[in-house]
Parts: sequence; structure tokens; C-alpha cells
Amino acid sequence: MSDHYIVGVAGVLASLLSLVFLYYNNFLVRFRGRSKLKRPASMESPRGNREAVGTTDVIIVGAGVAGAALAYSLGKDGRRVRVIERDLNPPCRISGEGLMPGGYLKLMELGLEDCVEEIDAQPSQGLLLYKDGKGATLPFPHVAGKLFHNDRFVRRLRAKAASLHK
Repeated sequence: MSDHYIVGVAGVLASLLSLVFLYYNNFLVRFRGRSKLKRPASMESPRGNREAVGTTDVIIVGAGVAGAALAYSLGKDGRRVRVIERDLNPPCRISGEGLMPGGYLKLMELGLEDCVEEIDAQPSQGLLLYKDGKGATLPFPHVAGKLFHNDRFVRRLRAKAASLHK
């Protein structure tokens, strides 16, 4: 029960910090001018600063797996979405990603299953558990999972979300 309270408090604090950030950012824009702000990378192509002001329904901070998928989902529903990402360059490390069958089913539900195509994604048929030198196989019952390179997957998600703005 105490875990729920901690998560709830963390969520409330994160929400309050987001509001403070948005207020402070708006304050800077009004009183110091837009040109004095550092511009973070954006998934949208710049169409001129004047056109972008006041035309956003939702701002998403972070263009990773969750941010890009949320941007696509909200954009599909007709919302005007702006995604802000600190750095759109691929990470300088080897990073793999795996979708369990439930995650892959959710990806299909969102209409994003094509994001794992043409990125050399490998099917994952189940899990292999080891203990004391013995192994046991646990196959996935209905749908295979997917294993792939994280950066390729995130780039496909971002491109799919950005395609809604064209």
C-alpha cells in the first residue's frame, strides 16, 4: 500500500514541476523574447516561429518509444502535437530492445506494427530460464515477441509520428 502512495506523490511532484516549467518557459518567451531561448530538437520540421505559436494542443517532452508512440496516437486523433527531444542523434552505445508479446500486441493496436519492419527485427518465440546448470523453455502462447536495435525502432516511431504533420 505504501508503494502506491510513493508513486502517487512522485506523480504529483512531476506534474507540479511540469507546470512550473511551462509557466517559466512562457515567462521567458514573453519577457525575454523567443530568440534568447535555446531551441531543443523537435520532430516537426520548422515552419517558421510565427506559425507554430498557439497551434499546439499537446506538448510531449521526450521522443523515445513512449513519447513517439503517444505523439502518433494523439496526432491520429486529430490533436496538434509538438514533441521536444534533447538530442535526436543515436546513442553512442550498443542498445537492444525487446517487445514481449503484450507489447507487440499493443503496438499493433496503436497501428505501429510496421515500425518493426525493415529494421532487422528478430522474432522471439519464448524465454529460456537457467538455474543450477539446467534450462527450461517457456514458449509464448499466441504471438511472438520482437527483438531489435533500439535506435532503429525509435527512428521508425519518430518518422511515423512526424508523417502525420505533413
